[in-house]
Amino acid sequence: MAQLSPLPSHSKMKVITCEIAWHNKEPVYSLDFQHNSEGRIHRLATAGVDTTVRLWRVEMGPDGKAVVDFLSNLARHTKAVNVVRFCPNSELLASGGDDSAILLWKLNDNKEPEQAPSFQEEEDSQLNKESWSVVKTLRGHIEDVYDISWTRDGNFMVSGSVDNTAIMWDVTKGQKLCIFNDHKSYVQGVTWDPLGQYVATLSCDRVMRVYSTQSRRKVYSVSKMSSGSAAEGEVKQYRMFHDDSMRSFFRRLTFTPDGSFLLAPAGCVEAGENITNTTYVFSRKSLKRPIAHLPCPAKATLAVRCCPVYFELRTKKGEDGSAQPLPNTFGLPYRLVFAVASEDSIFLYDTQQTLPFGYVSNIHYHTLSDLTWSRDGSFLAVSSTDGYCSFLSFSPGELGTPLKEPPVLEVVTPGNGLEKKGKKVATARTVSPVPKTTESTAPIHPTPKEAPSTPISSLTSPGTPLTPGGEEKKNPGRAKTQPRRITLNTLEGWGKPSTPKAPAASAPKTPTTASTSTPSTPQQPRLTLSTPNTPLAPSIAQPCLTPKAQCSSGKTLGPSTPKASTTPKASTTPKGPAPR
Repeated sequence: MAQLSPLPSHSKMKVITCEIAWHNKEPVYSLDFQHNSEGRIHRLATAGVDTTVRLWRVEMGPDGKAVVDFLSNLARHTKAVNVVRFCPNSELLASGGDDSAILLWKLNDNKEPEQAPSFQEEEDSQLNKESWSVVKTLRGHIEDVYDISWTRDGNFMVSGSVDNTAIMWDVTKGQKLCIFNDHKSYVQGVTWDPLGQYVATLSCDRVMRVYSTQSRRKVYSVSKMSSGSAAEGEVKQYRMFHDDSMRSFFRRLTFTPDGSFLLAPAGCVEAGENITNTTYVFSRKSLKRPIAHLPCPAKATLAVRCCPVYFELRTKKGEDGSAQPLPNTFGLPYRLVFAVASEDSIFLYDTQQTLPFGYVSNIHYHTLSDLTWSRDGSFLAVSSTDGYCSFLSFSPGELGTPLKEPPVLEVVTPGNGLEKKGKKVATARTVSPVPKTTESTAPIHPTPKEAPSTPISSLTSPGTPLTPGGEEKKNPGRAKTQPRRITLNTLEGWGKPSTPKAPAASAPKTPTTASTSTPSTPQQPRLTLSTPNTPLAPSIAQPCLTPKAQCSSGKTLGPSTPKASTTPKASTTPKGPAPR
């Protein structure tokens, strides 16, 4: 058997959990790297329960690990912030929260930075190195905003909310283009096709819906799949996605950077009485049924993010020493790398194979919440509801050789024609390649007839927006039938008030002598990184179910205190409600 060309000896993924009170030690719900800073710095935005958005500078330390510095604190939301996303081609930053608003922030180059808010602990109070201000507020949702996705040109975005709707926005005008109200429960993930043709949404009603950005109608509705043989008369249908018992508020799906595939988490495959957690891979050519699925045996998957870098295909070394092509499962002329987050682990995949080439676990005590890649692929950042963030760092060439000339994409904008994105020197028209793969999955249940989205003028907003109670947020998935609801916070550990309360969760073990800005590892994480196209052995690919100080594995979102865990600085315990 031919062997893969070995990576350089220094090429080894490094993992660090920074000893920083990211959001006053309260749950961190989202994070995002900026991709348009023109090579100046790796700017990272984080968001959490403390109602703020914070900006950080991330650099590679001499030991190859991430070093983080505070940049700015953005305080404008009145409740927890669930998602932050940088605009792909401008300095704008979008944030969405429980106050039902989407704020657009912009860096003020000429304004003097201000002092950090007084509610921070005195030892954590730092001077803002940057000044950001809100330039626009998008109001249309009547309940919590869970996810946001920009278009490539930054002129449009789509958002998903607890009010069971997804909204297409014209960002330049600050207006709603369309409201999709087909979902029967919370919309926990949204993504806008890089080619501009589709918008995809994923809800805890166990349905993924795909809409056309031109007709603004539903074109695909994916929820069930058939198993068994029709000839044997044993055809059974099963649900493809988890219900509202899944321990996460988010189901962050995404298209690959070239638009060839749609990657959807929170999947489940039924085999008899057994249910396997998985992430589905949909080809652009057939979004009504998956062409593959990526099993995650231990816990449900909740987020997928793609590395923005295109890589050359991996090759093997032949007997004569020449480079020979390796099998290419998805048929792309290049490799795309993406990360999948489950409740407690991270899997690294590429589009040349279906098995993961990297795996990380044991880095957090509570559920993970989001992922993001830096623009050059050197960092993969992970946030968790335990109040901490971790970084996977990669040395140059570790993930592969970057493609010299990325493909040119033709982008469709709502109401307009095609817009070519890519290098202007390209003469040939190159559209995102569609892989030639054989669909091996059974047929999906017939898609219901297309239904038009709700016109803006027909949506009547009540005078007083409805805000779900704590218990409702912890058990999403039921269609709301009552116009009024009364909040009953009878289970203290389950509520999610906007004002921090008593301590509920402990932070990971960290040395008591480290500074607040110096990264350190809370415990020895379990990580494996093989050469891409060298799949992990079955014994390695099984996620670790019981970390050394893991929280309770019960299927609830109630608080759980890790054993023998201490907080950074050994002086205070985390404040705020239990992570949801």
